[in-house]
Amino acid sequence: MPIKIISNIHGIIDADVKNTQFCVYKYPLHRPNVFGFLKIFLHSFSYDYILLNCASFDIILFAFFKFICPFNNCKLISVDIVLRKPHGFVGSVFRVIRKILFKKVYMFVEHFRNTEGYEKYFGIRKSQFMYIPFKINSYELILNTTIFDEGYIFSGGNSLRDYPTLIEAVEDLDIPVKIVTQPNDIIKIHGTFVDESKLPTNIEVIRHDGNQKSFINFIAGSRLAVIPLKKDTIAAAGISVYLMCMALRKCTILSDLPGVSDVLDKDQAIIVPPEKPDILRQEIIKTYNDNIYRSKYEDNGYRYAIGLKGERQLFRSIAQMLVDDFNENKKYRSGYRR
Repeated sequence: MPIKIISNIHGIIDADVKNTQFCVYKYPLHRPNVFGFLKIFLHSFSYDYILLNCASFDIILFAFFKFICPFNNCKLISVDIVLRKPHGFVGSVFRVIRKILFKKVYMFVEHFRNTEGYEKYFGIRKSQFMYIPFKINSYELILNTTIFDEGYIFSGGNSLRDYPTLIEAVEDLDIPVKIVTQPNDIIKIHGTFVDESKLPTNIEVIRHDGNQKSFINFIAGSRLAVIPLKKDTIAAAGISVYLMCMALRKCTILSDLPGVSDVLDKDQAIIVPPEKPDILRQEIIKTYNDNIYRSKYEDNGYRYAIGLKGERQLFRSIAQMLVDDFNENKKYRSGYRR
């Protein structure tokens, strides 16, 4: 009997899971209108799962439908939902609404283990979470990229980056730094901003157009990577970029936040407290100048990242999770008790 799924992860239909077939209703990649949501919800009565990736609004709306229509037995699963610490009156109101509706979500699949922020602010139970490791973005492209060392530090990405701490940490050092990110009007939506008005002379900000090949080339030419993150982050940020750095054998310095020390071993990346420029500066100086120290993290980080592979492996992991859950529930439906 096939497992019936409504999902925006269309590639899951090709996931290679032994003795399992998937019937996938392809959820639109662009958000449907209200009538589209209602149509899909009505379809879900004859499906086993609604599985949506990076779709917080859609998850909340389907949770609302399930709240007013509790006899819909289709399980709602959120993959990689990004939540932020609520601020102000409006944030508090939406926090209460989410706490109520998230009780209707069967499972939250995340790429990090430290879910304390989600539990604290949004009332999500620990038992609702499932950890599945992330993937290497542009996996095939990275496998075919030549690695070299032009002597600069790479830092990049758009979401919740703490570039001011990095800028303060490297000021007056004889170490060139390239910050590769998109324009401020784009990255401010993701909680990031770079002030170029008073940059130290050793820092170059490259406003990137989003092209993956050139972004990867900036990583490939660096000596090491630094991904600084804001300390009030409760979701994982920077995972896709730090995995690309590791897969390109770059020693990576990361802020100690969800998706870092809860996922990585201590010998796979250098992990420092967030928003501590003095500590970050010391690590940068040591790591940049010590080839032996740096090589340990290059090798261990590479082995970890390359083992995750690309999109197909992630889809297979999600599909296997569905199969395991479906079979477990089937045992209970047939009267099985552990």
